[in-house]
Amino acid sequence: MNTYELLNPATGEKLADVPAHGDAELDVAVKLATEAQALWAAKTAYEREKIIRKASTHARTKSNEIGRLMAQEQGKPWKQSSSEVGGSCDVLDYYAAEGVRIEGFSSPTEAPNLRSWVSYVPVGVCGLIVPWNYPLALLSWKLGPALAAGCSAVVKPAPETPLCTMAFVEALIEGGLPDDLVSVVTGPDAALGQALVAHPGVKKIAMTGSTAAGRAILAACAPSLKKISLELGGHCPAIVCADADISHAAKIIAYKGFRNMGQSCSSVNRCFVHLSVKTEFLAALKSEAEKLTLGDPISEPNCDLGPFCTESVREKTEAHVADALKLGATLITGGVRPERPGFYFTPTVLDGFTPEMCLSSEETFGPVVPVASFESLDDAIARANATEYGLCAYVFARDYATITRLTENLNAGTVCVNNGNVNTAYGPYEGWNDSGFGVELGRRAIFEYLKTRHVKVQI
Repeated sequence: MNTYELLNPATGEKLADVPAHGDAELDVAVKLATEAQALWAAKTAYEREKIIRKASTHARTKSNEIGRLMAQEQGKPWKQSSSEVGGSCDVLDYYAAEGVRIEGFSSPTEAPNLRSWVSYVPVGVCGLIVPWNYPLALLSWKLGPALAAGCSAVVKPAPETPLCTMAFVEALIEGGLPDDLVSVVTGPDAALGQALVAHPGVKKIAMTGSTAAGRAILAACAPSLKKISLELGGHCPAIVCADADISHAAKIIAYKGFRNMGQSCSSVNRCFVHLSVKTEFLAALKSEAEKLTLGDPISEPNCDLGPFCTESVREKTEAHVADALKLGATLITGGVRPERPGFYFTPTVLDGFTPEMCLSSEETFGPVVPVASFESLDDAIARANATEYGLCAYVFARDYATITRLTENLNAGTVCVNNGNVNTAYGPYEGWNDSGFGVELGRRAIFEYLKTRHVKVQI
């Protein structure tokens, strides 16, 4: 079998040779998933719940082992990577419990001898396409509802993070998931994902990735009318009002702007701060940025930040910073490559960003928080909404009227007020506009993996 080379982003050295699967391997995976899905769907939701919980319990025992693989291939510190494994198992458990709560209904009819009821059935084999920034968390958002609904899955991880994905799925199967119910196919480029999307045996596609990739998937699925759910890019604003707790706001924005080297769709990309508190806020954010430690994901597992996952992401980040400085922004802190091997970059705060700068309209996907000031809420809302994206927004304020006005006028599927806890299993996560298609997380997400059946009987 052909292979491709996987690099360690902390050292730039070879980490592993990974299988480069093609059409033949994909055909086998879909065929086996189709057979396994029929048996899985025949089980009751209660049986599936017990099996999923048993499998996730076993996977938790492998958190350090799987987390180590993630740290090595993705660059996230080992402690954070291991935590991601446990959090992913929590999402599987959440949906295992939701599976037994899928409720149909009956309806009054137009005649006394008619009966009408609605039930839901699994869509079938699901193709799950997962990015490299949170490889297991974003897999669990898809795999959890798919399994609970009675579906099987063929998983296509990003080329950068196949090892932790394969290990996680293997742990779930060791823990009791039926053989072939979930399989992983790996490859070095987009061709394998395109083949998965086009495969006639795959009935549903769920993907997290770029907006351009989402549009391509929508176009590719149009002929077959597959079910689709997409979580796409973001360009998330944060608004810090005059009455905000500035220290708290700086901590949260630093967390959302810098964690995982800013490689998150829900990262703070633009920060609008009331003119009266901007100086105080910049000082607080600078302090938070400079507290963060860079380190090797394995030998320094408690560091705050590891390297970028790829050199290309670092290069894009550097280009955005250089463009902003050229067009008049002021560097408050960061903005340099530290003198060490690997794809590292220091957390960066910029003051005075303007609309013509690249980072004002393009998702940087790096640890850069650009700050601008505002005087009126109308101005803050207009500038925050000046994007085609609509994933998340952050508000920091104390006055309830201000909070209400902002949350009801920001164009985003998720608005966090005085916190940065964007993704919770119970909260629906829907990207508006160019940020998504369908919903992930929350109770209703399981219906993305179900078909509706109406039965009408004349007695």
